[in-house]
Amino acid sequence: MRRLPLLALLVMALTLAVPAAAHAAPSAKPAASVQLAATGIDLCAQTGYTAGFRGNSLVTAVAIAMAESSCNPSAAGSNPAGSGCPNGSLDRGLWQINNCWHPEVNDTCAYNAQCNANAAYTISYSGTYWQPWSTYNNGAYAGWLSAAQAAVNRLNNPPGTVTGTIVASPSLTIRSGPGTGYGPVGSAAYGAVVNITCYTFGEYVGGGPWPSSTWDRITNPATGATGYSADTWISTTYDVKTMVPQC
Repeated sequence: MRRLPLLALLVMALTLAVPAAAHAAPSAKPAASVQLAATGIDLCAQTGYTAGFRGNSLVTAVAIAMAESSCNPSAAGSNPAGSGCPNGSLDRGLWQINNCWHPEVNDTCAYNAQCNANAAYTISYSGTYWQPWSTYNNGAYAGWLSAAQAAVNRLNNPPGTVTGTIVASPSLTIRSGPGTGYGPVGSAAYGAVVNITCYTFGEYVGGGPWPSSTWDRITNPATGATGYSADTWISTTYDVKTMVPQC
């Protein structure tokens, strides 16, 4: 990520009037909010999604990160002294956040994969402004768009994932635990396909096609919401207890 020419910076200042909240510190989203098991381009897809990028902006963000750093969280690139940065500068981490133009992002954050992604989300105005990145301006990112799309697809549908279809209308609540006494963490609409990672036993639910005390731990790919929902409202090819492990 290189510094913008002075004229571009002036245009940005004049045309991008955004609420103060858009400038919140990138560490507002905790780095520990996702388990970083992925590497390379899949790491960029995972952290980008957690930071808030969605849809085409997520694909663009991943492609830019690949062009900038090959999605290496330890990547660093030095820049010579220039206007605004008389001592030179350093581009850091996945999205190569520059330490001169973004001193609010310290090294600890810049070299932390999730914190770097959060910073990129803030700097790009929630994925709507990419001019601060030289690889976007010169088109280098475009060569990574297909690979970025594939990484996003893997994020939404990991290999070997067991899926189920929501049969509750109009939607099924996703809860923090296996019972209606647990608070909601999200929902999934009727007909939505969700990922199922494991099952457990909890409150007996008498409604639905398959009444039981089985609860599935699910993730709604459309929103990222993860928690527990009553198995009776989730249609699977076979009994879920034969398809996934117990939580």
